[in-house]
Amino acid sequence: MDWLVYIGYIAMVAIIVTLSIKLGKYVDIMDAKSNISGAFIGGVLLAAVTSLPELFTSLSAVWIVKQNSMIIGNILGSDLINLAFFGVILLIFGRGLKKAKFSPFYYTALFVVCGMYALVAVGLFLADYMQFTWFSVVSPAILVLYVLFVSKMPKTSESDDEKSDDNLTLKQAVIRFVICAVVLIGASIAMTYLTDMVANKLNLGKTFAGALFLGVATSLPELISSVTLCHRGNYNAAAGNIIGSNVFNFAILFVADVFSFVPNSSGIYILNTDSKWLLIFGVIATLSTLGMFFIKNKFQSNRALWGVMAINALPSVMYVIYLLITTGVIA
Repeated sequence: MDWLVYIGYIAMVAIIVTLSIKLGKYVDIMDAKSNISGAFIGGVLLAAVTSLPELFTSLSAVWIVKQNSMIIGNILGSDLINLAFFGVILLIFGRGLKKAKFSPFYYTALFVVCGMYALVAVGLFLADYMQFTWFSVVSPAILVLYVLFVSKMPKTSESDDEKSDDNLTLKQAVIRFVICAVVLIGASIAMTYLTDMVANKLNLGKTFAGALFLGVATSLPELISSVTLCHRGNYNAAAGNIIGSNVFNFAILFVADVFSFVPNSSGIYILNTDSKWLLIFGVIATLSTLGMFFIKNKFQSNRALWGVMAINALPSVMYVIYLLITTGVIA
């Protein structure tokens, strides 16, 4: 019964959205009621948790549904979607964006993301030369970049101006945050099964299915929690969540690659048309986001804000073009 599969997929999406709203709320409370920087809370703590769907769906793709070609589509698709919808979120909350200030560390973080795209490109185009036993030497290099990213991230808050009017204590927020994270793991595993079923029923390619259905669904935690944070006026933590999630997503490739020694399975760096376009559009979206942060922090005029809004639209345009190309609308 096909309709049960589609209903199940929608139900998992609803669960992930609900959990994401809660996670965004708890992170904002933790940011306001602790002396830890919003960049660190959003870029490491929230980013790691909201990237759990990408982690567990990638491991499930290797071990359960045995579709390694989904992994690159899932990770690169999620990263592109994250930046695309983050741009839309900033457009929606444009009035509050005028007063926002983004951490200068995000410049470094986005250059790290570009470096990870470069490593993935090497893994895809030179797959035969990069292979060592069952995994690629590109994967440990990506992990090293992620460790350097975390080690250089500012840990303490630059300002204690942010206050929270929420009645929850810091301890209560942390406990509820952990509970939501655990439930999110179960929903992530279920999402992999459902995506594979939907792809089979719609006769879709696995990389495209990974980029579309897995990429969208597993990006919902980042997107919804970022909406929650922007609605609460915490743009810096929202940006840290998106960028940190993108960096963490690349680190997932290391985990998936190490555990990809399943008999008769291929490597995870599988080059095809979809992965090529995801690389190109992902780099363009990342560089445009970098430009947006620079202009926003450097200039405070209304004219600069209009420029920021225009740049914010570029990642969304890249994602739409990707969908049009892969569905054959654009030859």
